[in-house]
Amino acid sequence: MKGEDYTIRKIEKGIVIDHIVRGKALIIARLLGLEHLAEQCEDRISLAFNCDSPSMGKKDIIKVENWTLTPRQINYVALISPRATVSTISGFNVIEKRTVETPDRIGDLVVCPDRFCITNHEEVPCKFDVTRKDPITLRCHYCETSFYGKLIQFK
Repeated sequence: MKGEDYTIRKIEKGIVIDHIVRGKALIIARLLGLEHLAEQCEDRISLAFNCDSPSMGKKDIIKVENWTLTPRQINYVALISPRATVSTISGFNVIEKRTVETPDRIGDLVVCPDRFCITNHEEVPCKFDVTRKDPITLRCHYCETSFYGKLIQFK
């Protein structure tokens, strides 16, 4: 509805992923397994799309009650939205807020797009160097294939 503002309720304890690139919250939610979490618990999970942002124009937001992120999950967020912030909430207050940091090297989060790469034929753990952080560009440690954008396929 045009002209009306809607707010997402505050959470008492959990996490807020903010400053997500517009249109990317659903991808992050899928990678974090939030649809399965929603089926297994009664805690509130909120996704907001196209929210007004003075610094970004439009942004997405994810809020999850009674939940924390693992380092692997934070890396997923960083690969999808390198400027996202993660706030830890306790007692309805932000107790920690930090911008995600894209690592210089990542492991088994993605698959190499080169079908001839050894990682696609043998039990070899994937390794990728992050050669550019925004937009994310990766280079396979083994075959040296560089790729970015829609070529990044997550495990």
